Amino acid sequence: MQFKNSLIASAALVASAMAQSPAGFSPSTKTPLGIKFGNTILFPNETLPQSLPDTVTPTPYSAIPYLSKYMLLLVDLSIPEYFFTDEQIATLVHGLGAGRTTRLHWWQTNVTHNILDGSFKYDSGAALAPYAGPQPPAGDSAHDYVFWLFPQPSNFVAPAAALAGEFDDPSSDARFNFSLPALAKQVGNPIAANYMRVENAANPGAVTTVPAVALPTSISVSISL
Repeated sequence: MQFKNSLIASAALVASAMAQSPAGFSPSTKTPLGIKFGNTILFPNETLPQSLPDTVTPTPYSAIPYLSKYMLLLVDLSIPEYFFTDEQIATLVHGLGAGRTTRLHWWQTNVTHNILDGSFKYDSGAALAPYAGPQPPAGDSAHDYVFWLFPQPSNFVAPAAALAGEFDDPSSDARFNFSLPALAKQVGNPIAANYMRVENAANPGAVTTVPAVALPTSISVSISL
């Protein structure tokens, strides 16, 4: 039993030393967030077939106890800027690497943690942005999709776009250009994360045209005082 516990402790130390979000992107964290797709456990920087996270809803979990309210997000950091007009490119937030921006795939608020079984509890029907699986553009390189656990302050106010239902449709252009640094500035740095790489050379569901709407320069999150 002592040997087993030592292995578990060693594994935890290794996990804590590894980056749980992609190198070169800020905000970042080294604290692991467990993610499962059915019986498949996601390891940081693992490449998954697009069909798995697109058809199976993720299950977040953690052995670390969390005692407050939190937010769960999934953001694509690898949207190519060539989808956008020159005027739009000037307003884009930076994604991971040159010529890349972001897209919001999931934003779940009012998340609590069950310290007995490690699961997270939330009402998926009340998500600010319902979960939408990865849709990497056909022929593009693998995209980095990051699951984030952020704090949710008691005075958090959802952005106007979310309250207006602009994130409800998974294909909404309003989900482009999501600023994680802006969110971190308002609510605090991410607590934990995990990420996957997804590529599909022939993805019929991916966006292939330039968005026709004006894109925000950042989300508009407010904290009531």
